[in-house]
Amino acid sequence: MATEMLHQGDSARCDTMEAMHAATGFEAAIRFIDWADSQRQLTAEKAIARFGLARATAYRWVRAYRDARGLA
Repeated sequence: MATEMLHQGDSARCDTMEAMHAATGFEAAIRFIDWADSQRQLTAEKAIARFGLARATAYRWVRAYRDARGLA
């Protein structure tokens, strides 16, 4: 998940990393997971609003989170 964000380019990386208050991709992933765990209903739109992710990235992150947790 976090590595996808890092390959989007420097400006996108800086904005997202800054929004997540993360110094590394690993830290960003942990922050996303922590936030996702607190959501009653996780959606890509919520991830976009919270972290300023690109739409495709938000959908990939949410799908990866659901897959890892075994959620439908």
